[in-house]
Amino acid sequence: METKQYARVIVDLINDGVDKPFDYLIPAGLREQVRVGSQVIVPFRSGTVKAFVVSLEEKTSVHNPKEVLSVDSSAAGLSPEFIDLTYWVSRYFFSRWIEAIRLCLPPGRDRIKPKYDEVIFPLQTKSFLLEESSRLRKKALRQALILEYVAFAGQEGVSWDNLREKTGAGRQSLTSLVNKGFVRVDKLSQIRVPGDEKLMETDSRPGVILTGQQEKAWQAILKGFEDTQKHFLLYGITGSGKTELYFRAAEKVLSQGRTVLILVPEIALTPVIINQFRGRFAGQFSLLHSSLSPGERYDMWWRVKRGEARIVLGARSAVFAPLDNIGLIVIDEEHENTYKQEEAPRYHTRDVAKKRAVYHEALLLMGSATPSLDSYLKVQKKELKMVEMSERVEGRFLPAVQIVDMRREFQQKNRSIFSRVLLSAIKETLAGGEQVILFLNRRGFAGFQLCRVCGFVIRCPFCSVSLTYHTSPEHLQCHFCGYRSEASQICPECGSPYLRSFGLGTQKVEKEMNMRFPGVEIIRMDSDATAVKGTHFKMWKAFNEKKAQVLIGTQMVAKGLDFPGVTLVGVIAADITLHLPDFRAGERTFQLLSQVAGRAGRGEKKGKVIIQTYTPWHYSIKGAASHDYKGFIAEEAGRRSRLTYPPFSEMLLFCCSSPDEEKARYYAMKLKKRLQAGLSLTGQKAPVPVLSEPFPAPLQKKEGYYRFHIVFKGDQLHRLENEIREIVWNFRKELKKDVRVTVDFNPQMML
Repeated sequence: METKQYARVIVDLINDGVDKPFDYLIPAGLREQVRVGSQVIVPFRSGTVKAFVVSLEEKTSVHNPKEVLSVDSSAAGLSPEFIDLTYWVSRYFFSRWIEAIRLCLPPGRDRIKPKYDEVIFPLQTKSFLLEESSRLRKKALRQALILEYVAFAGQEGVSWDNLREKTGAGRQSLTSLVNKGFVRVDKLSQIRVPGDEKLMETDSRPGVILTGQQEKAWQAILKGFEDTQKHFLLYGITGSGKTELYFRAAEKVLSQGRTVLILVPEIALTPVIINQFRGRFAGQFSLLHSSLSPGERYDMWWRVKRGEARIVLGARSAVFAPLDNIGLIVIDEEHENTYKQEEAPRYHTRDVAKKRAVYHEALLLMGSATPSLDSYLKVQKKELKMVEMSERVEGRFLPAVQIVDMRREFQQKNRSIFSRVLLSAIKETLAGGEQVILFLNRRGFAGFQLCRVCGFVIRCPFCSVSLTYHTSPEHLQCHFCGYRSEASQICPECGSPYLRSFGLGTQKVEKEMNMRFPGVEIIRMDSDATAVKGTHFKMWKAFNEKKAQVLIGTQMVAKGLDFPGVTLVGVIAADITLHLPDFRAGERTFQLLSQVAGRAGRGEKKGKVIIQTYTPWHYSIKGAASHDYKGFIAEEAGRRSRLTYPPFSEMLLFCCSSPDEEKARYYAMKLKKRLQAGLSLTGQKAPVPVLSEPFPAPLQKKEGYYRFHIVFKGDQLHRLENEIREIVWNFRKELKKDVRVTVDFNPQMML
């Protein structure tokens, strides 16, 4: 009796009820085609669906299973690595398995088709075709012209689009020549080249001679290729030459016949590194990122899949690039929160990259001038090996940083957004023909209440975060524990009436600069100004070529930019990110200030940084001003540890949302009760995990949905993974159509 074989599949549907494998019988005629990772068509409910084979089994517990109908041999299958990886992603980040699988498939797989170019090739000798062209010239001019072009092109062939443009010939003329046996038409696959490729210039500078610190760091990294410890944190101050070490490591890996994956926080913010990689690895390099058109992304993905690109550079989603035999994974600016996906599946790139590095036994190299506390703690636990570079290349000095207390400016009747110190420095810099960057580190949406006299910020008495100012009705609220108080008109610290909701925009800074410095060319770089594709690069190029003296921007100007002409950086309002309702606010402020300060003094002339703040005493601002990362991180770690915030605990953020505010609140309260009743919290080791009461999200209404949060905080929450999934997945089955429930593991943004 012939042994039956079954395909265990995940159906291509986003639904909690089908978030599990289903068994199908493989008919005898398909056994040779069905493989682990194959994309198949199966009967499901009353119709048919696409599905992905995750394993092959000889037994099944299903009575009389249905049969696999067909195999899509042209579709991109899943490698064994991706089957294991996607399952892990779905479990670790509380998502559906199919959501993780879709990350590993060609972008636009159901909508985008390959693009082909018709190419005309000769079937006769050059002399024959030219003779025939001469004979046809009087009675069939278009055919004659086609033959002439094809004859001179030879075996390289001529594109039909090109021929049609040059000769004015139609399809009928071409068909006649094909029927006569003079030429043939082949369809060749055509790669859609990203538009940005045409704009960008290739930087083909050869490798530089390493400095003493770079050489020492490089030798430590080289040992990693042979040692069991292959995971490194490259802590190098701004301008210390981390990128050159990425190049060296990539060159070594490519010489071994292996592939390279380079991850950056945002493609638009890294024009320099892209150009350098394209120049150093011409012909082997491919970009993968969401800013490409659907057709461009599709073609670039397949180019990688076919092995035509051996080094891939991309943002967050590129961590799922279909590379085989990976030898090196680089995560540049590893501290950036953009490495965390905010939509399902809510994965963190660092975690996925580590998983892939372990699978391929690849070197993992994470670089930053301001490493995250999460990574720094892993160094302490020996999970990462730190390599340090504390000096800039070519003997350049870190810029001098001056903190300006904006409370004193206010007391001395200066109501401008510019302090007198910054204004004077701008005048002096512009007069010297040098360039200025003005940075506004605004990432938040909501104001916080700050006293302009004493700098006091109203904070939650329980959570060590600022209270967010709300209107309708007017109140202050903590978006961690739900603590709420009335909005005050008087500063509780000094009694001043100058208490206000704090906020500022780049357009206001630009307007003020135009008024004070008429005729000075200014570029404003923010999400509004760079909305059109390619605009960011054009701005970068214009400023790099000194067509403008002043660059005003948000975090876009804080990293990835290397302008030798910039000698002054002004931080307009350091407090904006510092007082956001997020326990990582201090760390993000330090990182942003350190990064933007690093834009100054990267040329021959010394740089200067001026930080304007109402909170000059804060350890984040003082640490950034003194370039003291280790002092800052020690302070931050102590505070986080005392409050048991990540990375000293794990956190799950549950979000209930609905267009109806009361309905969102009701289901959040119901979910809290369900979690409290269903989780085995008794008997847990101290400290026992804490489940908060539901409270409005800081950004309470988003895209028409009111949102309520529940925070679950404790050690090793994944011990409760199965219980949490069962509770939430079952709870979602009971929800009304206009109610949503999401789960986010260790969220990077709490808004």
